[in-house]
Parts: sequence; C-alpha cells; structure tokens
Amino acid sequence: MAEKKESKKTEKKNALTKVKKENKDKTITGFTYLTEIILVYLIPFLGFVFSFMDTSKCSKKSVFVYNQAGAAFMVELALVFLGFIPVIRWFFYVVHIVLYIFLIIALIKETQGVQFRIPFISDFAGVIWSEKEEK
Repeated sequence: MAEKKESKKTEKKNALTKVKKENKDKTITGFTYLTEIILVYLIPFLGFVFSFMDTSKCSKKSVFVYNQAGAAFMVELALVFLGFIPVIRWFFYVVHIVLYIFLIIALIKETQGVQFRIPFISDFAGVIWSEKEEK
C-alpha cells in the first residue's frame, strides 16, 4: 500500500517535471512556450514574422507553430483581398471564420501538448518552408 502511494507521488513529480520542461522549450522571444503559442495563434502575423527569423536555436515544436501560423496569416490575407469580390464575398467570410475556428482549436490542442495540424494550412506551410526545415 505504501509502495503504491510512493509510485503515485513519483508519477506526479515526473508529470510536473515534464510540464516544466515543455514550458522551457526554446522560443524566439524568450517567453515561455505556452505564452508564445498563445500569441502566435491569436495574432498569426507574429507567426509569419517569426517564420523568417533564425529558428536554429528553437525547438521543433515552436518552429512548427510559427510556420503553421505564418501560413494561416498568408491565407487570411488572401481571403481578405478575395472578400472584395462582390458576388462571392460571403463565401470568403465564411472560410475566414472557419480558419479562425481552426486556429483556436490548434491553440487549445497545443496547450494540451498535442500537435494539431490544421487541414490544408499545415500542408501549405510545409511547402513554403520545406527547404528551411530540411537544414
């Protein structure tokens, strides 16, 4: 019985140290990983800017988030410009809302420690920054 309590305590300690290590992932700004993904997914322009910075010292998770948010920003920008077409404006507004819903889902999943690939956006990010990821 005492052994079970001790094993549960060590499991809790291991889980806490794992969370602390995940929060110490290297990021560009020096903020914690959690703070940075919140900023990047809520303001995709930051992901776009961070994608072009030197990410050699950053963790792979951070680089993935930067690239995905940067690609989402580019798609968002295209949707804004396509929204000026009068006949099909409503369609692009709906796609824009869906994109933001996916960004919020990705933010929630990432805070839980699960890497969420936004459909089409993550593939687009892979095409854009593929040569950068290979280095």
